[in-house]
Amino acid sequence: MNYSERYMGKAAVFAAFLFCFFSLTTAANASVSVSPVRVYLDDKDNRAVVRVANQGDSAQSYQVEVVSWSQTDRQREVYSKTEDVLAVPPLFTLQPGEEQLIRLGMLEPADANTENAYRMFITEIESLDADEEASSGITMRVQIGVPVFVAPSSAMATASLEFVDLENIDGSTYPRLRNSGNAHVKVLEVRYRASEDSEWVSNQSSFYLLAGQTGLFPFALPQGRATGSLLIRTENHGSMHYELPGVQ
Repeated sequence: MNYSERYMGKAAVFAAFLFCFFSLTTAANASVSVSPVRVYLDDKDNRAVVRVANQGDSAQSYQVEVVSWSQTDRQREVYSKTEDVLAVPPLFTLQPGEEQLIRLGMLEPADANTENAYRMFITEIESLDADEEASSGITMRVQIGVPVFVAPSSAMATASLEFVDLENIDGSTYPRLRNSGNAHVKVLEVRYRASEDSEWVSNQSSFYLLAGQTGLFPFALPQGRATGSLLIRTENHGSMHYELPGVQ
């Protein structure tokens, strides 16, 4: 299995056709905390520190790896090997209550015009309670994916969502939009209101659309509806409003 195939298993696909942002941590895995949850680098500020704390009651070991992050029209999480950004230490063990500082640094200059995106994966690789896991038949592993964004060195970072079209898949209609800017957009909520209705239908689904990427949003319009208003609320670029023309 090559590197690309290894990380394809981490991709989250929405239904058979859609791509969907996925959270790499859950309430069940709250024994480890990471701060900050996103890292921003550029040519002038090309170093960062991420703090990992073991809040559990047993020692735990972790592996750290940075991968390049890209997207396709159907898949939000596509990873490949990179040497652009380095994270150290690559391995460490934390006793209960201990903290570890992970230091990130750029090994290559930023792209002149476009933001580059990466993920730093912090993965649990060893449990000191293996006997207990074996007896229970349950094995849980923590994996946290921290987004790392490297700003363009020459151009100002901008992002803009452009409505492309609607696609009907197995009787459901999904909006397709394109990030025409050179930096990511983080979507927090998608709202839809049919032309003849006064109330909005809301879907709070947090995900990223990277620079220059086009994708179907994980929000199915109400059955039989394909016209009306679409409101997208983002974390870093305000709210954006669109009038839907219907399925062509």
